[in-house]
Amino acid sequence: MKEKKPLKQHILDFFGDSSPFMTLVGKGALLVVLNVCWLALCLPVVTAGASTAALYAVLQSEEYSYLSAPFAFFRAFRIRAREATVLWLPFLMLGILLALDLRLLLLRQMMNSVLLLTPLLLAAALWGVTLVWLLPVLVRRGGTIGQVLRSAFLLGLGELWRSLAALALWVLPGIVFLFYARTFLRLAPLWLLVYFALAARLIMALQEPVFRKKP
Repeated sequence: MKEKKPLKQHILDFFGDSSPFMTLVGKGALLVVLNVCWLALCLPVVTAGASTAALYAVLQSEEYSYLSAPFAFFRAFRIRAREATVLWLPFLMLGILLALDLRLLLLRQMMNSVLLLTPLLLAAALWGVTLVWLLPVLVRRGGTIGQVLRSAFLLGLGELWRSLAALALWVLPGIVFLFYARTFLRLAPLWLLVYFALAARLIMALQEPVFRKKP
């Protein structure tokens, strides 16, 4: 017959370092730390690419606690800053250009023009599905700038549902802001504390089977 544990032992086990509860708390704290680091280094928008690459790199390793994560993040940022920025800046400029073109169509009330709107939306879709693979490919596979771009483009089209799901996760805060500004403000703690690191973690889970099976 099994000896019944006293209540004190149950409590100690529940809050023990290796307990499922404390493991979950540690993972949550790690996401909060990484989210704050990511936002801080995204403030100058030109560094957002390097910041995102660092976020993926730390999440991929799975060997850091919330205490060591900031040091690992800034180290990964420094290591990948040049390549990630070279990849990110053209996409940033292209994204701004596409947004300005869409805004121009809206201001001129030309959103019903299929000839103008269709190629613009197609270009925006290709931009988005390529971008969501760009930095994960850099972190997971590396290679030259051309190789990373080619691989990200092919994966963006070849794994379309994963690409669209990843894109939806990244743009969700922007959509909420545009259409439900009050809700966006109410959810400010979510965006500031955990959302972007959590989104990156979910995107990694979406993309992991592809990186595992494709060289």
